[in-house]
Amino acid sequence: MPKPEGWGTSSRSLGMAKPEQHAMAAGMLVHADEEDFSGEEMDVDANLCCPDALSAILSTVFCPSWLCSLKMFDQNERAAVLVWGKYVGSINDPGIHVVNPCGVELRKITTVRKTLDIREVSVTDKDGNPIYISGNIAYKIVSAKKARVDTAEPDRYTSDQAPMVLRLVAARFHYNELRGDSPSKLLADELQKAVTSAGVQVIKFQLTDLKYDPQIAAAMLARQQAVAQVDAKRALVHGAAETASSTVTRLKQLGHNFSPDNEQRLIHDLLLKNLDPDYKAHAMVMAQGR
Repeated sequence: MPKPEGWGTSSRSLGMAKPEQHAMAAGMLVHADEEDFSGEEMDVDANLCCPDALSAILSTVFCPSWLCSLKMFDQNERAAVLVWGKYVGSINDPGIHVVNPCGVELRKITTVRKTLDIREVSVTDKDGNPIYISGNIAYKIVSAKKARVDTAEPDRYTSDQAPMVLRLVAARFHYNELRGDSPSKLLADELQKAVTSAGVQVIKFQLTDLKYDPQIAAAMLARQQAVAQVDAKRALVHGAAETASSTVTRLKQLGHNFSPDNEQRLIHDLLLKNLDPDYKAHAMVMAQGR
């Protein structure tokens, strides 16, 4: 069939590529930005004009049927090609394609980026505390075969897999660790493993909200406040002890001598002065020892 001028369709788009070219395409990824998506083979290009002997015979007998054989694909569109119900390849390039009108079914996908919100999934952290986590997933579909032939609804499949991955990953971290960057990378990696078979590429998986279960929120808040108070008091005691010790040491360097009892009382008074804000100035401070 002659090729009209101005269409810009390649021999691959018209399905006229040589067999060795198809064999070479089978081991290649479709687009450069998806080279890191998976180690598996991606969709191969389909033979669109002569995909099957029966289709070729019927389309030759009924020549007028070729009048409706032109199919246009946008920049972010692809399609899985089925001939008499059997997958034979995919259309991976935008533009106008001539598709045999007999027995050929096209199942389209869009490769634009999408987002998915996961709201308040109940999980337990590494300490066994019940918490609620929300997250946001950025992803796109890159394989027409996996998304439209091997999977019924890739978007729903991703939505169903995300909470399970979230529970699995959250159990590996403490509550405070979940606020860092490490969980996000691990979430994206684990979700990618789960949805690769559906032709989905996970771009990122970030946590957007993190909170304790309301039933234990008050108790956990009280615990955090108690821990903070203990840490503050510990720091105050250490600071007071270092101050008293350095004061006595400095006085001795300046030539002041103290009896053991007076030195102990001096340290005692200095500690009280630093630890007790209500300590009165009338406390006896021993000066130079007798």
